[in-house]
Amino acid sequence: MTDRADLAAVVIGASGGVGAALAAALGASGRFSVVHALSRETGLDLEQEDSIAAAARALAAGPALGLVFVATGVLHSGFEPERSYRTLDADHMARDHRINTIGPALVAKHFLPLLPRDRRAVFAALSARVGSIGDNRLGGWH
Repeated sequence: MTDRADLAAVVIGASGGVGAALAAALGASGRFSVVHALSRETGLDLEQEDSIAAAARALAAGPALGLVFVATGVLHSGFEPERSYRTLDADHMARDHRINTIGPALVAKHFLPLLPRDRRAVFAALSARVGSIGDNRLGGWH
């Protein structure tokens, strides 16, 4: 990676294991002027577009962003994988999609305009392992 010391990085989902580790590693690398570690704990809620827009507006006044990394996602919230279509729960599925799919898309909507156009910048997103191959013999998770 080239030196981006004049650019800032944003890690969304920084309260989770992957996001926290990434934010710490980016901060320790010295490659960015600042690393913003955002999560529900800092007021960014992927289910609330207004909070995403507010976070983007707050960062727009600072250094240009060289990296936006979305490390969010939910695999389950106390629900077990559905082993049959009879056990599907519409509310559970809707929440999973709001967090794992719609939320990162809304982050892109509000943060991509903050990336510089005159040099390389990165937008990357990870999500929960809804498409996991680790337990395929068990089935479930939509």
